[in-house]
Amino acid sequence: MSCGCAAPYIGPSVGDLCYGGTHIVFLSLINALLENKCDLGEMCRRVTPITQPDADYDFVIVGGGAAGSVVAGRLSENPAWKVLLIEAGNDEPPGTQVPSMLGNFLMKPGLDWGYKTEPQEYACLGNNEQRCTWIRAKMLGGCGAINGMMYMRGPPKDYDAWEALGNTGWGYDDVMKYFLMSENNQQVGTLVSEKIHATGGPMSIARFPDHPVLAEDLMAAAQELGYEFVNDINDGNFTGFTIAQAANLNGTRVSSARAFLRPARGRSNLHVMLNSTATKVILDTTEDQKKISAVEFVYDDTTFRVNVNREAILSGGAINSAQILLLSGIGPTEELDKVGIYQVHDLPGVGQNLHNHVAFSVDFNLDLLENTNDLDWAAAVHYFANKQGPMSSTGMSQVSARLTTKYGDQADDNPDLQFFFSGFSASCCRTCNVGELADPESPDSHKVLSISSVNIKPKSRGYVGLHSTDPLDAPLMQPNYLQDPDDVKILIEGVRVAQSLANTTVLKEKYGIELIKADYGDCEEQYTYDSDEFWECAIRYGTGPENHQAGACKMGPASDPLAVVDPELQVYGIEGLRVADASIMPAVVSGNPHGTIVMIGERAADFIKQKYSSV
Repeated sequence: MSCGCAAPYIGPSVGDLCYGGTHIVFLSLINALLENKCDLGEMCRRVTPITQPDADYDFVIVGGGAAGSVVAGRLSENPAWKVLLIEAGNDEPPGTQVPSMLGNFLMKPGLDWGYKTEPQEYACLGNNEQRCTWIRAKMLGGCGAINGMMYMRGPPKDYDAWEALGNTGWGYDDVMKYFLMSENNQQVGTLVSEKIHATGGPMSIARFPDHPVLAEDLMAAAQELGYEFVNDINDGNFTGFTIAQAANLNGTRVSSARAFLRPARGRSNLHVMLNSTATKVILDTTEDQKKISAVEFVYDDTTFRVNVNREAILSGGAINSAQILLLSGIGPTEELDKVGIYQVHDLPGVGQNLHNHVAFSVDFNLDLLENTNDLDWAAAVHYFANKQGPMSSTGMSQVSARLTTKYGDQADDNPDLQFFFSGFSASCCRTCNVGELADPESPDSHKVLSISSVNIKPKSRGYVGLHSTDPLDAPLMQPNYLQDPDDVKILIEGVRVAQSLANTTVLKEKYGIELIKADYGDCEEQYTYDSDEFWECAIRYGTGPENHQAGACKMGPASDPLAVVDPELQVYGIEGLRVADASIMPAVVSGNPHGTIVMIGERAADFIKQKYSSV
């Protein structure tokens, strides 16, 4: 089905991101098909941004990412409420709708903030200046428009631990309602249970229509080692190996923007400003009260200030919500004094408690598989005709596992180690002929499987700060990766599990799997190869952080000196200002956080609806 509307430029195109030169013709054709097939690029369903905001709004949401899109969509359901959504980036490029293309759009100028951490003492030692790269999407849908789409909620104990810290109403039984509110699971009754999954919500969830044969063989390899294959890692068994469900509809990505904003595009009470960077929130301060007054932002080199009649909701993401608070003079005295910002409200926890899942990857050659491209003209025809085949999935990235190491509680279903896999992704090609070699200059090369071990219970904590008073400057990000020695021990365990998988009969005999010996600086000179000491050195050298940052606007009770928001996500001491995104998590969930962030958006919207429903 083709669209009858003119497609605006939302770049870059698929052709811009693969190889370049004379190889872009076929890929440019793919991009044109994405733009012109209404059921894929959905160009006619995109929100129409405004370029001149009104003077006043009831609610202003800063950030149209995973949570902000939810809040804007839900609040605009009330036609009496006037809602403005401010997003620093553009809409999602049409190519992001194709699951197999996810890697093409990572860390691309205009789509990503381009963030680097402060130099690290214990991690990322092999990187330039020992800085870690942090992927942070800059577009509607946020990181949910470029991530691997896995739908995980985290084990119940994650949420019960939040509640035990004093966050009443955030236990697992309490938050389940808000997970179900969003969900439209396509496999209820066949793959997953109706007891903990739902249909009818705006966000479609299902396994991808396609997966490599290796995915099933990896499940067999895990079972050979005694690990359990789990159909639904959100139900009962929270550890084991799985082919995960994902936020997709018939082999196309479903971001929060697609799920919550596109259905709202016709609402006259919802305005969306794209390419607009929030600079600060303005407070109305009296002797007895501090209250939100306005939000300031820059669009097309012009500074706008819109008045807020009821509330502003910061959904800038794990880093930027804290940055906006600091730029507004809300935060710890010492941090504001460093850059000369006048303190409007003393809130010591702003920017503190920053943490992230930390990863380390090892690669394996599959010596019995020729290194051919997974994307070719036949795969493209199959996808555009049927939304099936290798383009309809993320390849091996849909496979995951969660385990409890010897450093965790073995008697408790509360994992501390996760695995991600990558390879077999139909993302790029040159001639796009069937059987084309991925690297013609190395005809004897083989396919590669990457296995990433991820510490999902990190102890190390850092902070977000400011480099300057310029809101367009990147914030200061100091995660203190692997500062706690226990964090690296979990990753060493992950390497051992990866090696064990590679030694299974099924992977050895069918794929000829062999570890690729990578360069880890002088680690092999200092330590015996394959010793725990060697792998600790390698992990600190080749650290690979996940895109799961959290905690810098911590939710907690009033008794917590580092709490930024209360259990209703209201910023302490300021009326009419909330935060709703990953930054409010006291501790990041033990798994992919996107589903949890959507849930946080649902909760924030519900808190607001309850407060103003009778007003």
